[in-house]
Amino acid sequence: MIIADKAKLTGTVRDANGPGWQSLRLLVRSDGMGFSMTETRVLPGAVLRLQYKHHIEACYCIAGAGEVVELATGAVHQISAGVLYAPDKHDLHEVRVPAGGAALHLICVFSPGLEGTEVHGPDGSYPAPV
Repeated sequence: MIIADKAKLTGTVRDANGPGWQSLRLLVRSDGMGFSMTETRVLPGAVLRLQYKHHIEACYCIAGAGEVVELATGAVHQISAGVLYAPDKHDLHEVRVPAGGAALHLICVFSPGLEGTEVHGPDGSYPAPV
């Protein structure tokens, strides 16, 4: 049985952040589940250009509002509580959160699982799993 306590993980190596985002890694690759799960906040005013070249991801919004833009097509998707988005084909995309509002609060699942300390590289991806 795996028990992940947010209060005990906050401030550890599983509490990652970068410009415009914060991500608490609740489950990581070493937990042996075959996927990882994060609680992620995209901060107000952030525009994150992302492309997970080595992972697929599903994000379920539990609070806040923003949009996801598919950069190949220009399609814009509004994201708010109760909406899931999944760039399932390693899609180049932007996550945008309006300035002055609340953070976009997401629960995200990655496959293969993240190690837990990754931050986005210059191309918006995480490194390939080892």
